[in-house]
Amino acid sequence: MNSFINVLTNIMTKVGLLRDDLDYHLVRASIVIIFLFFGYQKRFEYEAQTLIPYISNGPLIFWMYPVFGIRGPVGFWGFQNGCLARSCS
Repeated sequence: MNSFINVLTNIMTKVGLLRDDLDYHLVRASIVIIFLFFGYQKRFEYEAQTLIPYISNGPLIFWMYPVFGIRGPVGFWGFQNGCLARSCS
């Protein structure tokens, strides 16, 4: 087990992860993973039903349900979370 940790440490040092800002990279990776999970959850019907009060009462996006139906605004939110995850990486 100790040799595995040494090999992993050597690989991470060669890649450059252990030289500078390891904590910064870990926080960025966790934010990307969280945003991707939130974007993925928007694909399910339960999550679409849960977001109806938030989207229908929003001042800028209230028009999305009459235009796109139930799945349209949810796809918008999933796309938005995916874009945020990609911009953080």
